[in-house]
Amino acid sequence: MNNPEQLAKFEQQIDPQLRELLRATPDLLHDLPTLREIQARVSDYLVEYGNNLRHSAEVRIYDWEVPRTQTSAAVRIRCYEPKSYEPKSYEPKSDKPNNDIPLPVLLWIHGGGFISGDVKSNDSICENFVLECNCIVVSAEYRLTPQYPYPAGFDDCYAVLEWLANSGTEKLNIDVDSIAVGGSSVGGCLAAGVALKACETDGPKIKHQLLLIPVLDDRHLTQSSRDITDHRVVWNRDLSLLAWDGYLHDVFGETPSYAAPARAKTIPKLPSTFISVEEQDLLRDESIVYAQRLMQAGVTTELHVYPGTFHGSFMDAPEADVSKQHMA
Repeated sequence: MNNPEQLAKFEQQIDPQLRELLRATPDLLHDLPTLREIQARVSDYLVEYGNNLRHSAEVRIYDWEVPRTQTSAAVRIRCYEPKSYEPKSYEPKSDKPNNDIPLPVLLWIHGGGFISGDVKSNDSICENFVLECNCIVVSAEYRLTPQYPYPAGFDDCYAVLEWLANSGTEKLNIDVDSIAVGGSSVGGCLAAGVALKACETDGPKIKHQLLLIPVLDDRHLTQSSRDITDHRVVWNRDLSLLAWDGYLHDVFGETPSYAAPARAKTIPKLPSTFISVEEQDLLRDESIVYAQRLMQAGVTTELHVYPGTFHGSFMDAPEADVSKQHMA
């Protein structure tokens, strides 16, 4: 537990517009079932009282299931698309026929520390992608730990990618040559792992990867992973160690790079990459190192570090100036 002097010192490093958010964040219990219950309540509250109020009249949202594969159970997905486009499963309306021009698609993977989170909690950010980029977003409802450790959730996300590349055009007006993968926090970890596997195994072609404040390394060896210890930062060292332990429960021996992308021994010819990281985040250094490795391997990479921020603050305080800069 941090002492008052440490807490005050850490607060002074935080952007003034974010300090109240930090002060209001409780020290989450370090118990997986309790943490999942707490975060599920938060998600339900956001959907009932927050996200529904923010739904755009210009975005259609609907749910489907990706069929079961050899490595994955059926995966529920949530689709977001401009209402000017009719999904192929809909009957054409006389006043709005199907638009046959395909759109780029983003496979989005939500965060939640491997142990919580769901697609509905990310409605707002997915709608923003649709509106700002004129694309379709498909968000994956992957299996969570501790009931389903690696590779269950990873296999779910990869199954959705394969479905988009091979069968998605039967349901969606997507351009299979313009598939991006992205996620925030552990969603960024899963997205980076999916991109590695697709590249190394001659899998679906990915045009871009979007890694927002990504979790990448289970080893906790960087300076920031030792320095950022304030328990009001949701992804603090204690919780990170606990979450990784649950995710890798069934892994024996060396952690595979698809689980922890920072462990990749060599960087393949990955698609162009955007990586963002928040300054007062234990993930800061591992994200910077990963971006450096990508650039050194010839991968077109854009890296942003946002000063005075902490893990998840850009989503939890979207009206702060630095959060708007991050999302833009």
